[in-house]
Amino acid sequence: MKKDLAFIILFGLLVMPLNGQLEIESIKSTLNQYIEGTAIGNQDLLRKAFHDDFNLFLVSSDTLRIIKGSDYIARVENGKTYNRIAKIISIDQEHDTAIGKIEVYFPDRKQVATDYLLLLKENEGWKIVHKIIDLKSIDIGEELPEGETNNLPKLNETLLNYIEGTANSDVARITSAFEEGFNLYYVKDGKITILTGKNYLKNFTEGKKNNRIGKVVGIDFEDTAAYAKVEVRMPERNRRVMDYLLLLKIKGEWRIIHKSFATNNY
Repeated sequence: MKKDLAFIILFGLLVMPLNGQLEIESIKSTLNQYIEGTAIGNQDLLRKAFHDDFNLFLVSSDTLRIIKGSDYIARVENGKTYNRIAKIISIDQEHDTAIGKIEVYFPDRKQVATDYLLLLKENEGWKIVHKIIDLKSIDIGEELPEGETNNLPKLNETLLNYIEGTANSDVARITSAFEEGFNLYYVKDGKITILTGKNYLKNFTEGKKNNRIGKVVGIDFEDTAAYAKVEVRMPERNRRVMDYLLLLKIKGEWRIIHKSFATNNY
């Protein structure tokens, strides 16, 4: 019996990393559909990679610009080769949600785009739900500069407004953290589900304390775009939530554009 139990534990420890690696490879496959589809002009590949709700967000002249996913795909001419060189920089994954970071170099324009892509896994596989972009001008041979370090205090301020605002039902602090029109994305019964920001805010009664303990566990940022990973524990419900937040800097202030989350019990 002890031998059987030891085998089960050992087998579980071996399978867990293997499953995690398989998920990363699946995410890479979706990201490569996006990379290849935009490079060789293949709209079908892009439709496979993107969720139906997909949109693209960037800041231009200190103003939020939103490009509909359908318009973005339509701009890609089938069969046309585009001079763009892309590589996957990193992937962070928790259960059925993830963030991918991609750098795309445009030699003709001497520009580099840093993409942060929000992904969720439904029955059909991993889908890119949204993407945000930071765009820089750069000469050939130059190294891509790191994001401005003075972005970090402002980013933390926004994240604390979200974490402390939701813990204390301070609706003003919550709304100050999010951009108008934000949504929350999660997977339910194998399908990507959308909770509007307006309905999300209805969960908070002004002044009511919520037993939720949040902490920032990761941030990656460029000059105008970032993602953050936040862990929220809810002891009364034995629940752990991992948030991925897409952020853009608009008029000097960091705002959460959209959020995804995955939950598990502990």
